[in-house]
Amino acid sequence: MTDIPYFDADTVRSVLRMDACIDLMADAQAAISRGEITPPLRSFVPVAGGKGAMGIMPGDAPSAFGAKIVSLLAGNPARGLPMIQGCILLFDRETGAPAALVEGASVTAIRTAAASGAATRALARASASVLALVGYGVQAETHLEAMRRVRPVREVRVWGPSMEKAGRFAARHSSDDVALTAFETAREAVSGADLVCGVSAAGEPVIQGRWLAEGCHVNLVGSHSPTTREADGEAMGRARVFTEITDFAMKEAGDILLAIEEGLLAEDDLAGEIGAVIDGVIEGRRDEDEITLYKSLGNVAQDLAAAHYIAENS
Repeated sequence: MTDIPYFDADTVRSVLRMDACIDLMADAQAAISRGEITPPLRSFVPVAGGKGAMGIMPGDAPSAFGAKIVSLLAGNPARGLPMIQGCILLFDRETGAPAALVEGASVTAIRTAAASGAATRALARASASVLALVGYGVQAETHLEAMRRVRPVREVRVWGPSMEKAGRFAARHSSDDVALTAFETAREAVSGADLVCGVSAAGEPVIQGRWLAEGCHVNLVGSHSPTTREADGEAMGRARVFTEITDFAMKEAGDILLAIEEGLLAEDDLAGEIGAVIDGVIEGRRDEDEITLYKSLGNVAQDLAAAHYIAENS
């Protein structure tokens, strides 16, 4: 067997540009909602004596089939390492031979934000210019870029549990084109914002529904288990909620499941999948005052589309 080409993080970041990835994610989500791609539910097994987990996400997409394999170790950020690390293995569609190995954490960072960008492009008001970032990690960086690609963002409010870290993030990313300000409370950051991106590691709500301005759009990204959430039930109840894959959301999305448990949301209240909005099958935003919300979990179709693009364009 010939050597399998490996595309490292630097290659991923240089090749997988945000504009192109937003279009890739929109296409992938539309294909899922049309039934052209049916990703299986991902599976996780505990590792390292219960200190972490390994996730396995196989799938088949029109561009490639393969699998993403990741490790999740909550203690890694304290070591200066990403919590999620891994790789994506692509196979040749004709022969089934391993065809490419792509570094996974950098793909996840970009494609997750790009998927939020695709959802924001489909749902947010065209004039949305004030962005609240609830979190200041890697996903905050990539979401800042994605939001600026799809809406005329001019003001960015940053909040996280450490005011010092929020301040450093704001100083690092401020420019003549966009001003970033760190806020002491999440309420100050979120209140009046046109766009709200939950990109935190919070397990309990850090976004309250009563703070959301009429007409805002919310992307919830940080929580991906049935027992954790970033937004409270009131936020979910006030918003027109769109999923990535509804079947997955009803198994893994704590933001949705816990709101349903509290009686503040019902499964029938879910507006539908974002891919169907992108495809024009269901209506997205219905008026300027409606609050829209996209719940992101991530799926292997997104990873395969991104990895194949990197392999083809490197």
